[in-house]
Amino acid sequence: MKIIDRYILKSYLTRLASVFTICMFIFVIQTFWLFIDELAGKGLDILIIGKFLIYYSPKLIPLVLPLSVLLASLMTFGSLSENYEFAAMKSTGISLQRALLGWVIFHIALGIGTFYFSNHVIPYGELKSYNLRRNLAKLEPTLAIREGIFNEIGMYNIKV
Repeated sequence: MKIIDRYILKSYLTRLASVFTICMFIFVIQTFWLFIDELAGKGLDILIIGKFLIYYSPKLIPLVLPLSVLLASLMTFGSLSENYEFAAMKSTGISLQRALLGWVIFHIALGIGTFYFSNHVIPYGELKSYNLRRNLAKLEPTLAIREGIFNEIGMYNIKV
């Protein structure tokens, strides 16, 4: 691997990691707000809420990863262009396709890894998340009751 490939990939990966972390945090907070009516005011421990968010987080990765790749790419190549590093590469005879070869290979590997992740990890996280919510509703029936709608508890339908 040439020095220019390592430089482009290193600058890209640092931005990708930071953008992915920020976007994942935003999406986890949004998920928390979606399920706030099921979680808040029920006397749940913070560890159970954290466990629920950890189980639900793999479902967010296919939403966050494309956004992170796009933003990190724009930031990296904007920075390279702003500092005239692309012009320096062109003047030394390095074509744009050659400069982006390492980046393309990384994205092919990332796509294969994401495919595996989507087929194996996300269904397991969904199952654990659903089971955690269902077990909490069985252990504490007040968790299954929501205000203003009809709630099915056992054989009975009630509206609170």
